[in-house]
Amino acid sequence: MRINLILLAAGNSKRFNGNKLLVIYKEKPIYMHIVEKVLDLKVNKIICVTQYEEIKEALLNTNINVVMNDNSSLGISSSIKLGINFDKNADGYMFMVCDQPFISVQTLKSVIDNFINGDKGIVCVGCGDNKGNPVIFSKRYINELLSLEGDSGGKRILKGHLNDLNIVNVDNEIELIDIDTQEVFGKLTDLKCLH
Repeated sequence: MRINLILLAAGNSKRFNGNKLLVIYKEKPIYMHIVEKVLDLKVNKIICVTQYEEIKEALLNTNINVVMNDNSSLGISSSIKLGINFDKNADGYMFMVCDQPFISVQTLKSVIDNFINGDKGIVCVGCGDNKGNPVIFSKRYINELLSLEGDSGGKRILKGHLNDLNIVNVDNEIELIDIDTQEVFGKLTDLKCLH
């Protein structure tokens, strides 16, 4: 089964007051914590959608395909469309954000295994009532994904198809933390359960 993993790294970090993806955490940029975890996953293609030359340059010598988003102001939907349109022949599309540094390789593999071996068209990560990224959509949702507009992401589609959703629950909510603000980033050093 061909799963294309799409890394969403084109956001404008409006709430962060600076480019959160390039902020250094544990001696490397935030996005690199994600990149290093996905390189060993058994997927068809890895596609990184970004607007940042720094990220494009850093990924030149990897097996990651970089797609530049020159219209990131149009919202996350523009990156979703670019990632899908890079290769529309996959069986599933796995979306990951690049500001979620604590997601574990084990969780990523579990999401993929659940999609391949399960009977649901959507698989996402969850903890308690919180459902989040990464998420895989079957190719049967491709038209809905391509019709998204603005800052509307896959969550809307997910909520519309709860009967076709499988949730991979994680015990440690830290895996779902995404770094949206300076305040959250400032608290990272206080966390005791770092990966």
